[in-house]
Amino acid sequence: MKEYNGFRVLRGFSCFRGYSFSVDDKSFCSYIEYRMRNSNSTRINNSYNWIINEPQTLSPDITEIASALNLPKFIVSILFQRGYTTVKAIEDFLKPSLAQLYQPKLLPDMEKAVSRIIKAIESKEPILIYGDYDVDGVTSTSLLIRTLRTLGATVSFYIPHRQREGYGLSETGILYAKSQGFHLIITVDCGTTDFVEIEQANQLSIDVIVCDHHETKDILPNALAIINPKRTDLQYPFSDLSGVGVVFKLAWALFSALNHPKEALAEHLDLVALGTIADIVPLIDENRVLAKFGLKQITRTNKIGLQSLLKITGLLKKEVTPYDIGFIIGPRINASGRLSGAEKVVRMLITDDQAEADVIAKELNQQNAQRQALETEILNDAVKLIDETDLINNKILVLGSKNWHEGVVGIVASRIADRYFRPAILLSIKEDSAKGSGRSIPGFNIYHALKYCQECLLGFGGHKYACGVLLPKDGIEVFSQKMQEYAQENLSPDLMQRKLHIDARLSLHEITDNLLEIMKQFEPFGQENPCPTFTTDKLEIVGFPRVVGKDHLKFKVRENKDKVFEAIAFGRSEEILKLEKGKEDHLDICYTFDEHSFMGKTKLQLVVRDLKIR
Repeated sequence: MKEYNGFRVLRGFSCFRGYSFSVDDKSFCSYIEYRMRNSNSTRINNSYNWIINEPQTLSPDITEIASALNLPKFIVSILFQRGYTTVKAIEDFLKPSLAQLYQPKLLPDMEKAVSRIIKAIESKEPILIYGDYDVDGVTSTSLLIRTLRTLGATVSFYIPHRQREGYGLSETGILYAKSQGFHLIITVDCGTTDFVEIEQANQLSIDVIVCDHHETKDILPNALAIINPKRTDLQYPFSDLSGVGVVFKLAWALFSALNHPKEALAEHLDLVALGTIADIVPLIDENRVLAKFGLKQITRTNKIGLQSLLKITGLLKKEVTPYDIGFIIGPRINASGRLSGAEKVVRMLITDDQAEADVIAKELNQQNAQRQALETEILNDAVKLIDETDLINNKILVLGSKNWHEGVVGIVASRIADRYFRPAILLSIKEDSAKGSGRSIPGFNIYHALKYCQECLLGFGGHKYACGVLLPKDGIEVFSQKMQEYAQENLSPDLMQRKLHIDARLSLHEITDNLLEIMKQFEPFGQENPCPTFTTDKLEIVGFPRVVGKDHLKFKVRENKDKVFEAIAFGRSEEILKLEKGKEDHLDICYTFDEHSFMGKTKLQLVVRDLKIR
């Protein structure tokens, strides 16, 4: 349980389908939790279009499977909608196991990479791990360092500086590798599109193994091996692994090849869960398995650095949720890469020195506070710029300033995208160039938009919901015009309407004591695995609604004069004057479930995500 403004709720249970916005640029964010954090912020176009699925709960297949598994038919119907249409598929979903993971040898170039790494281990050749500065990158780096050291390798790491080098393999990093005598670089969470840099490494007699998960181009760079589940030339069963997920597969392959017990990798699932959840990859298939077992491993982690970070955030020995990673742990890890350098995060995650771990954890906490202050300042500037100009008429918001810190613009782009419910790209303008980050809304692929505008750009990368861009300073206006041109054809008014996807209509009489436990089997929630959302209409208000905490609305609803449940609507205190006690057919609500504890008693309550007053 976690307390918000005096009201206690279960951390991380509720989730909003399809949203890509975040408090940090790569953090998991649910709608309910976002409203808790931002209940005082003004949002444009704040009404929702309810999209209600009408499941065929009386389908013979659904009825038969519901009976076989002793599950409510509406639960099985929801699982059918999500693609789980057999007894085995549903059992695998509700009871995931590590045995469901695919063999690493199915990944392209895996055997080639393993052979080269083993050669380096056996000859005592030093290996350089080249990572990225976000959560996925530093956990990938830390996991591979720990793996290689366990196998007897001589290994070092390099994390590029965000402001000086930017994302991906850099010339500076390659020259560093050459100066230190490295002839093998393994990139993690980057490298797939670094054609020039990999060719430079080849010319310096440095082999490069790319271990990445980002989108590939039509051709691949000339690396020794490119392990990437998104490669189109070789098919891997699941293309949406995180960077650290791919590294986990490489570690697994190395352990197997050297006859090292692969079960030992289970202790590193804490790092895998951190990177996977923070990177907002779809929490389905392998990602869901890795995240579910990894969250349990975080709670019992034996990594001194992670223990220090959990302690300073008040999470040590507590059940860690995706919310905690997205809003508490992840932002602290990312803050270092944004404001200084992320090397210290890797040192914290691989150290055995308690004093060093405690010092770094404290620094990360302080830098996160600095990041929050910068974020607020840039957000206020951006909102003022939009509201005082004609930018509000654009379908895609492109704006920049020489005063904005490039390490924070991605976070603010996320906030702007949610506030105005349209894609947003924020730029930090330098002397000759502008560098920034963008965030999208459900249904609009911002990476495809950048490909349309690539002639205007010096560089770009990302995926459908988030991107990074580099362009000439004098090309911002042309870039914005090209983005509007693309949006005119591909961003329909319907996509710019906020939507709530509702899984099923439900009678309050169908809510049983064990329903919350069934819902918990759907966890962990995230992209493409949202918490099931229900709607019930024509409800009556009983008792007296009240405001709890700062601006949360607490009330009771009744159906057919007999079934009563408590409900809470976060950030909706203004609705209290519209609720009428005792009026039949007064209220329609869409909601998820939670459990509320008060005076030592725990009971189920409805967490209202939206309501319509009749």
